[in-house]
Amino acid sequence: MTRLDVIKMIGDVITDIDVARGSLLPDDPNRHQLDDLRILLDDRQRKLSKAAFDDTTQQFQDSAKKLQAVNDQIRGSIQQVNKIVTVLSNIKTFVDAVTSLMTAIGPFV
Repeated sequence: MTRLDVIKMIGDVITDIDVARGSLLPDDPNRHQLDDLRILLDDRQRKLSKAAFDDTTQQFQDSAKKLQAVNDQIRGSIQQVNKIVTVLSNIKTFVDAVTSLMTAIGPFV
């Protein structure tokens, strides 16, 4: 998996969050949580896109595989706002996996 693949994967989750947010009223506290998680993911994605690092290292590949596994587990579930607690938990798990990937590739991110 390449850095571009990871960036696109994060972007796909951000898009799913945007769709889910649109299903909630603006004053819904769950929407505010989705907003916060979206901002956090967007920031992580931006940092990854600007950072210079080797995406062929074993650390990156291992972390990218873990991120892909989390993505596979949550795929399609983010837009199920009738299960908002699960949605928020899944997004937090994905954010944690992105953060773990960034930690694995180094302090320059």
